[in-house]
Amino acid sequence: MSEVYGNREIIINITNMILVFLSVILALTILSVAVRLKLKTRRMGWFIAALALVMGGLMAQVSAETMFSGNGLQKSDTYVARALLFYSLVAPLFGLYFIETEREEGQKWDGFFWTSMQGLISLLMAILVIFTHKSYFIFLAFLVQYVIVDVMLLISSKDIRNSTGFFVGACFPIAAALLGMATGRADAMGFGLVMMLMIVFFGYQMDTEQTLMNKQVELTENKMKVMMDQIHPHFIYNSLQQIALLGDESPEKVKPAILNFSAYLRQNLESLTNTGMIPFLEEVEHADVFIRLAEVLPSRQFYVEKNFEVTDFQIPALTLQPLVENAIKYGIGMSEKGDRIRLETRKEGGYIVIRVIDDGHGKITELPTQKKHKSVGTANVRTRLRVLCNGTLEINKLEVGTESVIKIPDLAG
Repeated sequence: MSEVYGNREIIINITNMILVFLSVILALTILSVAVRLKLKTRRMGWFIAALALVMGGLMAQVSAETMFSGNGLQKSDTYVARALLFYSLVAPLFGLYFIETEREEGQKWDGFFWTSMQGLISLLMAILVIFTHKSYFIFLAFLVQYVIVDVMLLISSKDIRNSTGFFVGACFPIAAALLGMATGRADAMGFGLVMMLMIVFFGYQMDTEQTLMNKQVELTENKMKVMMDQIHPHFIYNSLQQIALLGDESPEKVKPAILNFSAYLRQNLESLTNTGMIPFLEEVEHADVFIRLAEVLPSRQFYVEKNFEVTDFQIPALTLQPLVENAIKYGIGMSEKGDRIRLETRKEGGYIVIRVIDDGHGKITELPTQKKHKSVGTANVRTRLRVLCNGTLEINKLEVGTESVIKIPDLAG
C-alpha cells in the first residue's frame, strides 16, 4: 500500500514539475513579447510587474524540494512559502493594471478601495504563510482575491462582451485556489496565474490592434473633412480677387501676396498628406504664412504676439493654423474693437499647453454661419489631437475675446 502511495506521490511531483516548467516557458514568452512591444505606459508597467512576481514564484517552486502536503507547510517547504508570498502580491498589481485600463479608455473609475482590499488580503496571506500551517485558509484567501477581480470587472463600465478574456483569465487562478483548498498543495497556482496573464495580455493586444485600426479609419475620414474645410473655395476666390485688385492699387504688394498665397496652398496640401506629428515650429511657420496672407487682404489691422516658453516638441499638422485662422477671421475680424492675437506655449502639470487668445467677439453672439464654420474646423483639430497624440482642445469664451487651449502630454517631461 505504501509503495502505491509512493508511486502516486512521484507521479504527482513529476506532473507538477512539468506544469511549473511549462509555466516558466509561457511566462518568459509573454515577457519577451511585452518587452519587444516597447509600450512604455503605466498600464503595461503594472502588467510586467505582476508577471515578474509570477516568475519569481515559479523560480521558487522550481527550487522547492517538496510541495504542499495535506498537513500544511513543512519546514523543508521554504521555497514553496516564498512562492506563495510572490503569488500573493500578483492580484493587487493586476488590479492596478485593470484600473489603469479603465482610465486609458476614458472611464472615470476610482479603484482605491479595491486596491486597498487586495493589499490587505495579500498582507493576511503573508501572515498565514509565515506564521501558520493552515494551507486551506491560504488558498481561500487566493480564491477571494480573484473573485474580487471578477467583481471589479462586473462593476466597471467596460462592455462585458469585450471583457470575456478578463473573466476567462480569472477562472484559472480561481480553479487553482479551489484545487489548493482541496489538496493542500500549491502545484497549480503558478500555472493558473500564468494562464490568466497570457489570456489577458493577448486580449490586450487584440484590443490595441482594434483601437489602432479604428483610429486609422477615423483619421482617414478626418483627413477628408480637413481637406474640404482647408480648401476654402470662397477664401481662395476672394484672395485671388484681392490680389488682382492690388495690381491697380499697390503693385509692389502683388508679388509678396502671390508668394504668400502659394505658400499657404502648398503647406495646406503638404499637411493634409502628413499622417504623423511635425515639429511645433513647422506648424508655427504654417500659421505665419496665413497671417502674412491675411495682412494683405481687406480686413482690420491686427497684431500678433508670441510668447513661447517651450518649442521643442511635436504637434499634429493643421492644429495651430486653423485656430489662428479662426481668431483672425471670426474673432477680431468680426469685432469692431479687437486687434490683438496672442500665441503662448508653456509646460503645466505634465502637459505642453498651447494657447491662442484674441480680444475679439468673446461671448458676443456669432452668426450661425460663423459658428458652423468654426465648429467644423475645431472638430477636425480635436480629432487629430486625440488620434495622433492623445491631446485635447478646449474653446473658452471670455468676456473679451476667445481662448483656444491645446494640451499635449509631455512625453519628455
